[in-house]
Amino acid sequence: MNEQSLINHVSSLLEEFCIKIPTRRLGSAGNQIASKIFNDWMVSHQFSLERQLFDCQDWEGQGAVLTVNDSSFAVFPSPHSLGCEVQSQIVVAQTIEEMYALDAKEKILLLRGPIASTQLMPTNYPFYYPDEHREIYEALEAAKPAAIITATARCPEIAGASYPVQMIEDGNFDIPSVYMTEEEGECLSHFSGQMATIKSIARRIDSQAWNSIAHFNPTVYPKVMICAHIDAKPGSPGALDNATGIITLMLLGSLLKDDSLKIGVDIVSINGEDHYEAKGEMVYFNAIQGQLKNLGIVINIDGLGFVGSKNAFSLYNCEKSLSQLISQTLNPLPSMTKGSEWYQGDHTIFVQQGIPAIALTSDELSDLMSQITHTPADSPDKVDPKLVAQAALSLESLIRAFDSYFSIS
Repeated sequence: MNEQSLINHVSSLLEEFCIKIPTRRLGSAGNQIASKIFNDWMVSHQFSLERQLFDCQDWEGQGAVLTVNDSSFAVFPSPHSLGCEVQSQIVVAQTIEEMYALDAKEKILLLRGPIASTQLMPTNYPFYYPDEHREIYEALEAAKPAAIITATARCPEIAGASYPVQMIEDGNFDIPSVYMTEEEGECLSHFSGQMATIKSIARRIDSQAWNSIAHFNPTVYPKVMICAHIDAKPGSPGALDNATGIITLMLLGSLLKDDSLKIGVDIVSINGEDHYEAKGEMVYFNAIQGQLKNLGIVINIDGLGFVGSKNAFSLYNCEKSLSQLISQTLNPLPSMTKGSEWYQGDHTIFVQQGIPAIALTSDELSDLMSQITHTPADSPDKVDPKLVAQAALSLESLIRAFDSYFSIS
């Protein structure tokens, strides 16, 4: 398949994943349709397919209203929060100490300032759950408010370009919450002690989703695992985050079919990276935990193909000879550059286990996260299809290089 043919496939698949499918949030009908498109493509290119089905929580929010006297404020249901209808007094806390000093029981608790300076990791998040976040959740549980309003500062390193930012996104936390801008929170704080009414319409939905693993030489080791997450944040078309990653996997599958590779290759669609539980990643990791020694290298693709940029690779846990091989293969390519390490992706859990890994993204990652990801702006027009096609061709070359490297070693 030549480059122009690959470019044409990128454009048509972007339309499928980002325009024809209204949402790819985990557990939604759109997410299941997208997963089926991936499965059908890989099977049609003669890969054996394994599906890892798991239960998950989908969620729908239909808006929220906050009124105080004759004033109304723009608020939004926190993702995966329960809905509520509450009329009570507003109390305000900017620190944990202030929260413990308040009588917030059955009241509407506004969190702003230092305590709301960043998005909280979900309770017991498997990769990163700092003590200060645990302490905030414990303080909230002890305070027993009827509802919570959060006014959180921008935090692109966690929430992408979304603003306002939900401080709480956790389907295991049952105190209803809504969120607003930092500026609205400052205005609302002047109504402390007054009666307010919140109505938030939201519901949790029991659903299912799955990871898809396309095997090439499934019983041959060592194995190269290439992955990308297929889900997207609610409200975002998810073109760069991460339709381009999934499309790259699909194109790679078409390039590797009928190949005579001596190594094993797993092409993995991971589901739920943008979900509060990262459940698909944990399902996949737990399934292969006893076989980690069989992984020669992991490659994760996320945020690749940003128009006006280059594709960028970063290396983790790679010994000198492996690093040299990767650099010699990728550095000469005009569409590829060496990028900075980043850890907000599906490669991190493998890096933590000492497994060699490559992360592929765009070299304008900071701009991408601060301006586009997790928003309606993450649309197909932000993608350069040629960069995605060239990424697939680059990976094909790299896997052929790995075929010799891992066969000898």
